Amino acid sequence: MNNKKFFISIFAAVTAISMLQAEAKMTKEAHALYQQACNYEYRSDYNSAISTIQKALVINGDDAMLYTKIAGLYSDIGRYQDALGAYKKAIKLRPNDAFIYISIGNILQTMGDYENAYNSYMQAQQIYPEYKYNYLNLANVEYFRKNYKNAIEYYNTFLSAYPDHQEASENLANVYYANNQPDKACDTFADVYKKYPTAFKDYANYGMALYDTKQFQAASEMLEKALENRPDDEALLAKLALSYQNMEENDKALAAFQKLFEKNPKLVALKFDYANLLGNMDKNEEAIEQYKEYLTAYPDDADAYRNLGLVYKKMDNNDLALFNFEKSYSKDSSNVETKKELALCYHKKLDYTNALKYYDLALKSEPDNYELLANKALTLHAMDNYVAAIEIYKTLLEKQSNDRLIQNLSAASIAYGYDLLDKQDYGQAILYFEDAIELSPNEASAYFGFAEANNKMGCTDIALSSYEKAVSLAPGNTEYNNALKDFKNNHKLASETLPAEESAVQTTPVEIKATEVKTTGEAPITKAETAAPASGAVAAAEAAKDTVEKLPQVNEQPATYDSLIALGDEAYKKQQYNEAIDYYTKAVVFKPQDKVTMLKIANTYKLLGNNTKAISFYDKLLIIDPKNTDAYFNKGLVLANQKNYDDCVKCFEKVIELSPDYPYAYYSLGLAYEQKDDTQKALEYYYLYAGLEKDEKMLNVVNQKIKSLEQ
Repeated sequence: MNNKKFFISIFAAVTAISMLQAEAKMTKEAHALYQQACNYEYRSDYNSAISTIQKALVINGDDAMLYTKIAGLYSDIGRYQDALGAYKKAIKLRPNDAFIYISIGNILQTMGDYENAYNSYMQAQQIYPEYKYNYLNLANVEYFRKNYKNAIEYYNTFLSAYPDHQEASENLANVYYANNQPDKACDTFADVYKKYPTAFKDYANYGMALYDTKQFQAASEMLEKALENRPDDEALLAKLALSYQNMEENDKALAAFQKLFEKNPKLVALKFDYANLLGNMDKNEEAIEQYKEYLTAYPDDADAYRNLGLVYKKMDNNDLALFNFEKSYSKDSSNVETKKELALCYHKKLDYTNALKYYDLALKSEPDNYELLANKALTLHAMDNYVAAIEIYKTLLEKQSNDRLIQNLSAASIAYGYDLLDKQDYGQAILYFEDAIELSPNEASAYFGFAEANNKMGCTDIALSSYEKAVSLAPGNTEYNNALKDFKNNHKLASETLPAEESAVQTTPVEIKATEVKTTGEAPITKAETAAPASGAVAAAEAAKDTVEKLPQVNEQPATYDSLIALGDEAYKKQQYNEAIDYYTKAVVFKPQDKVTMLKIANTYKLLGNNTKAISFYDKLLIIDPKNTDAYFNKGLVLANQKNYDDCVKCFEKVIELSPDYPYAYYSLGLAYEQKDDTQKALEYYYLYAGLEKDEKMLNVVNQKIKSLEQ
């Protein structure tokens, strides 16, 4: 916002009205000099004009208009202190002249003395309340004072009288943006841009506001225009890169990031987003390099370690993926996604004990997660804990049919059936083989195990038909053929020793349950050391036992940003902070640049006492929103807890710079300076806090502190 621009717009009105009053009091000689000075001014000969007015003042030293004129001339050549002195002499001669007060306010505003400028404008307002243009002066100076609420009120009052004033409308939009009202800022900017498309110039803040409201396409267009005039503006370039990234225009985002880092390689906080972009573009080696650089500056950022692990996972480097997931978990043991990745990595390493550990940890957060339960069942299956695996497989199949789970349930049932055979529990073995045959009626090993168990139980007819079925399904299997041959030989010998009348008796065949079952698909996994060598589909299933499945999800309502935030807020209210962070972190996946969610995560880490993690998220938030007072304030509190009073003071001072009416920043500065043994500074900020605070209880607290320090 240009101070002088407003000064000139008001000064023309002041001069015109005051001239009418001047001619009534001046002597002829003084008036002639006045006219001569105006001619010099018209020719831009300001020094001659000033000396001429000075001569007129010698003649007519009690004329306010002469002082007003010379003040304006001083202002034109930048002699603001002389201009201010002349205006003050004019106001003594004419104390009820609103326009002289406005002129004084303009000079003070130009000099940066906003408080006294505001007081001068208010004097004019009391004298001449009908003069609507003064509301523009009040709005501008309140904007500079960061009293945004008052500025908005004054701008709206002015615009109600002058609705087509472009400059005031743009300034109102800027105040909305500065006051963290990006939606209203966007609406106001849009109106101005629609009315004055060629004259519109405030592309920068319009683009920022559009970015903050997630209108990334429109934001990128405005930011591109802004960068045409401000090509070296790092904040604009960063927002442009992030806009492209959110739009998945990766090539444009890459170019913007590269340009940004060429200008300033020290913007390490943005390396995280840059690395994410490179990873999404499969520029894996470059992504790794950027993550490592970022982690040098932020060594406790669990998210960065996890994302680095994901890049290594994509490159099939399971060991380095596992290393980084472990690092992430050591920094933040509450993140369920990290637990899932650890479980998958250990699963691939065939380290089933650790895989099971992390599946169980993840399931504490998501007890009904279909994929997690399926992978836990696979792990238990691989650990030969068939009963537990079978129980989970059955539970999952009740929710949703899945061919692979049916195959694995069949395999587990067969494997457990062979275990029971080894333990000579033939009756239970028969039940599990029956289940397997029902699930996989073309699996030879199920029939073979069923035959063995029935043979041991003396059910010879069932055993014979089952041996024959196994051989028919796997005719090249030597073990099956030999077992059938031995079975027939043994039964032939036994029948030859029977009495003739008994040998003629026919045993009624027992119908095998499996023959009534419909075919369900491929053969399942079987236990290698007891079952016959697997081939075809069985071999594939056996190999797959040690891999991780990506199973179809149950038809449940998918998680959304709003639902995850609601769950996080509910956990937060219950002081279940780890669960809250888990939900908030999932929500960020939907909106990676969401300021509200980042602040929630940072504040929750602060409550958990994880100061390093909290500061990391506050820093990320401040990259996205450099004017976020809550982020600065809470970061200051964390630094104060770490007894880093120098840096916490900088944070609180930044809060006041951005929002002078933020009372607790003053109080916190008082506390910080008290800890630094700077009593004078502590008292200064306690007094400032007392002037802003309305709560009687807090006023009593701070007054006691003041009294104690002054003793």
